[in-house]
Amino acid sequence: MIHNVKDLSIDQRLAIESLLGRRISEGEQVSVRTVPASPEWLASIQQDAKKKGTDKLTMEEIDAEIAAARRERDRRPGQ
Repeated sequence: MIHNVKDLSIDQRLAIESLLGRRISEGEQVSVRTVPASPEWLASIQQDAKKKGTDKLTMEEIDAEIAAARRERDRRPGQ
């Protein structure tokens, strides 16, 4: 459900602004959605990526890493 900011109570508005970390304007709309928690294996991968700094790779960098891994795989004998 989508709510117009102008129709929110002051407490609702303050809670949303606190979560967003910014002020919201009268002309904005707000929608809240819940999503299931990540499975434990995925959370572990995400934590590992943050530790290594790989969570900040651009799509171009990711594509380059994939291409390099494929080239390396193709060079191995017996493939």
